[in-house]
Formats: sequence, C-alpha cells, structure tokens
Amino acid sequence: MKKINIFALFIALTVVFSACSEKKTENRKDRSVGGTSEVLFVTQNDDQWNGQMGQAVRDFFEEEQYGLPQPEKNFRVAHINMPALNDMFKKHRNLIIGEINPDLTNPIIETQADWQAAPQYAIKIKAKDAETWVKVFDTQKDELKNIFDKNERARFMDFFRPMLNTKVVEALKTTYGITMTVPEGYYVATNKDYCTWLRKEEADKSLGLIIYQLPYKHTEDLSDARLIKVCDSVMKKYIPGPSDGSYMALDKEFVTPVFEVVPDFPAGYAVEMRGQWNTVGEFMGGPYIAYTVVNPEANKLITVYGYVYYPNKAKRDLLRQLETIIWSLKF
Repeated sequence: MKKINIFALFIALTVVFSACSEKKTENRKDRSVGGTSEVLFVTQNDDQWNGQMGQAVRDFFEEEQYGLPQPEKNFRVAHINMPALNDMFKKHRNLIIGEINPDLTNPIIETQADWQAAPQYAIKIKAKDAETWVKVFDTQKDELKNIFDKNERARFMDFFRPMLNTKVVEALKTTYGITMTVPEGYYVATNKDYCTWLRKEEADKSLGLIIYQLPYKHTEDLSDARLIKVCDSVMKKYIPGPSDGSYMALDKEFVTPVFEVVPDFPAGYAVEMRGQWNTVGEFMGGPYIAYTVVNPEANKLITVYGYVYYPNKAKRDLLRQLETIIWSLKF
C-alpha cells in the first residue's frame, strides 16, 4: 500500500495484511462473491451513502473506462448499510467499509487481503467526520483500484486455468520462450516471422490476441510514438480485414492511444497501451489493450495486443478477460 503523505503527521495507520506468505491452512478460503467489476461500499446509514462519502466512491470507481465505444464504468458500486453486512456480504471480492466516529482524533485505516474469502481485499476507513473520511479515501483510491483490478483478473483466471489450451501454450513457448494461460476456444490463425495471431470466433463477436517480438536496441523502442508505429506496421502486414486490401489499425484521431508504465507486470517492466482499433477499408472497430515487455536476457521486446469486436454490445468484461490472459505472461 502506498504511504499516506498528505496526512503523515496526524493519521494513525493500522494495516492488517492477510498472510499471503503464511503457511496454507487445511481450511481453504471460500471463493469470493460479487458481480464482475463490482465494489461493495458499506456505510453506517443511507445519509453517508447519499452524501459526500458515497459520492466520492462513486465518482472515482464509476468513472467511464477509456477506450470503449459505448460508455461503460470501470466498476459498479453497490451499497449496503452496516447491519446488513452478513457472512455472505463479508465475502465480497472488493470491499470498502466506511465508519464515522466523532470521538476519533486521527483517522484509522485497516486493510486485509483474503479476509473472509479469496481473492478478496477489504479496507475500512474510520474518521471523525465525512469530510475527513473523503480526504483519506482520496489518498488510497488509486492503489485500491489497482488491487481491485488484480482481484478481477484473479477471478477470471480461476475459470481459465482449468480450460488451458495446451496446443496454443506450447506454440508460444516454442516461438517466444514465454508461458501464457490461454483458454480453450482460441486457435492459431497466423504464426510466422515472430508474429502470432490467436483468434476466438463466435457467432456475434470476435476476440483476438496478437503476439509479436522485435529486437530491443534502445529505451526509445518503448516510446509512445515507436510503439504506435510498430503496432500499426505489424497489423497492416499480418492482420487483414474481411475484404481485399483491408487491415487492422490503431485509431489515432478520435480515441488517442494512452500509455501507462506498469512496473509490477508479472514478466517485468512493461508499458500498457489502451484505446480503439479500426479496420482500414471496412466499418469495423472496437477496444484494445496491449502490453509491451522487455526480455533483458534476450534483448527482445514482446508485445501482446488484445482486441474485442462485438458491435453495439458491452465490451468491458470481454476486454478484462483479454487483460487477464495477457497478465499471465511470463518468460
């Protein structure tokens, strides 16, 4: 958890981490509950939910996710009051508990991973008033989102792991020296010149993963402009559209690609690129997410690009599935 700097002089911080490193007990944790990309906010009363505490949590977690053609929230925030926090709700995957106690001198934060279930992360913020509570929440929200994102990937991975497509996994291992948990349903559409196109085709939608490898010569190879140029070049050459002369490309005019450094990516330092793709010569498009990671031992760059085509339908959860697969990448 990030240190709280703005309140360092007066916040009493109590951190109770679940023992990820503790020995496993005979009694395994129950599987956590909750809808996909859902946060449960527990308050003492409806006034807290309808007031600035609830507003702060909703404004942050229900912000629209970038790159999706139709407006979709990053998370949906559900709500109950404290008396309803029974054993079932205590197993919610992403849990925030708010408490106001006027007798408190300093705010208190309590956190625990896998409190009543797994994967799970619970945080309780106690403060003397709603204004102070919101200020404390603001110091924690970015890290909370990262943890909740991780929980969502863990949830999908629980489903993917038993459905491993060993043929595809072995092909990636042979070509790139990587392992990636690719579930059944994907097939190899292209595999040449260190570019592999995995496709999952259904009656009404398409999902795809494009993996390509290039030499890593300089840090400039990880610049925004270079990553865009290389991605467009690879897709023009290897990812054709449905009609002659058509091909996939990044949308750089209406939905500009955004980048983020991901220092905790499983395979090492990585750069995330997110936005929308379109098809030159056709009316096709959708959201994508891509990660480029350095293999320092081989001086290579590996990019895994995931895309969704599902016209006029919600795509957030499908993109989350692709993100989960990509985050399983290891050398």
